[in-house]
Amino acid sequence: MKVFVKVTLLTVALSFLFTVNSDAQFRHRGNWLGPVLTLATDPIGFGANFEHGISKNVGIGGIIRYWGDSEETAFYDISATTIIPQAQAAYHFMPGEQLDPYAGGRLGYAINSVSVDSKSAFGPDYDDSGTSGLFLTAYGGLRYFFSPKVAANGSLEFRVAGEDYFDGALQLSVGVDFTL
Repeated sequence: MKVFVKVTLLTVALSFLFTVNSDAQFRHRGNWLGPVLTLATDPIGFGANFEHGISKNVGIGGIIRYWGDSEETAFYDISATTIIPQAQAAYHFMPGEQLDPYAGGRLGYAINSVSVDSKSAFGPDYDDSGTSGLFLTAYGGLRYFFSPKVAANGSLEFRVAGEDYFDGALQLSVGVDFTL
């Protein structure tokens, strides 16, 4: 019986979430903000995405992402972080629709940091941030508005120029956008 009640409550909640009216769309002067996960990297990155509609079809904004990883060995503690702020611009092919395909470009700067702490009195400790730098990517994706205030967002991003800060030229991001 408990499973039936949980499934019923989940169905009712999802039906409210998937109710759409004519305000659920990309539009001029609209603003969207939401969390994003970068899935095609190890470790998985997370961050936030913002977009502002500057015309009927064009949006500009930014995305910031973070990756962090640490490892302990018998001799060292190693930690690495990457923070990537990016400026972005996108063209929306079907403005005003519930399904919103888009394509654009991003210019970003990767801020990398690696720290190695020796567990031995004779081992070296060091910090390195020498692999930071600019890069350019092209991206495309879909935003699907479940309601006027909530949309799912998925995109593929391809590195066009600069160092490979994603550990691969192609990466997949998914997120949720909230209309402000």
